[in-house]
Amino acid sequence: MRELLGPDAGAEVDPAQFASQTPDGRDAMGLLARSAPASISAQRRMFSPRAAMARGAAFLDLVVRTVVADTGRQADQAAMVANRGVRAYVRVVELPACSRCIILAGREYGVSSGFLRHPRCDCTMEPVTRRNHPTPLDAEDLFESMSPAQRRKTFGEAGAKAVQDGARISSVVNARKGMDRVEMFGRTVQVTRVGTGSRKKKRPPRLMPEEIYRLAGDDRNQAIQLLYKNGFLR
Repeated sequence: MRELLGPDAGAEVDPAQFASQTPDGRDAMGLLARSAPASISAQRRMFSPRAAMARGAAFLDLVVRTVVADTGRQADQAAMVANRGVRAYVRVVELPACSRCIILAGREYGVSSGFLRHPRCDCTMEPVTRRNHPTPLDAEDLFESMSPAQRRKTFGEAGAKAVQDGARISSVVNARKGMDRVEMFGRTVQVTRVGTGSRKKKRPPRLMPEEIYRLAGDDRNQAIQLLYKNGFLR
């Protein structure tokens, strides 16, 4: 971070103050020690010894990866806030990454804005200064650099196909937040309630890309028309 900020980096971050506790204020050693009770609890639920130990190890892996990444970002942000030359920061996302992070790739935020992340998130931030104007890959760039298998794994078969047909990546990803099954057209279909308007003026649920492709079959024109109608294309 000091390399990016240059010779006028401002106040120096004290690493010890960040390493003594987790980013949310909990005792780091106490949190790590919870891996043992996780294994004991699994054994009490009749898991095999091997499975119980694996459960504790998985918890420990989750905690270590998350705390280390969060602490690094917390220290980086403190360094940026302390430097008055930093105007903002951009989110840097590297593959492999989840769909939620990909749609945030390359976005610029105020220097003190919170960093959206999830457990095991390894995204980073890069400062925007007078000398440093980062241009990281955005969601579309990342999608283009992914293999077909990576696209299917990250966005699902229908989601990846919708993006390839021109749908906005953010629309496809956000639609899954409110995914539901309802009776429409005389059958049970997958829909989303995200992006259907305010609570006072709520429009009918939108078809998910999966249902759009099922309804359209091999008719590419109908699929694209339904993508437009359901807000995935504009």
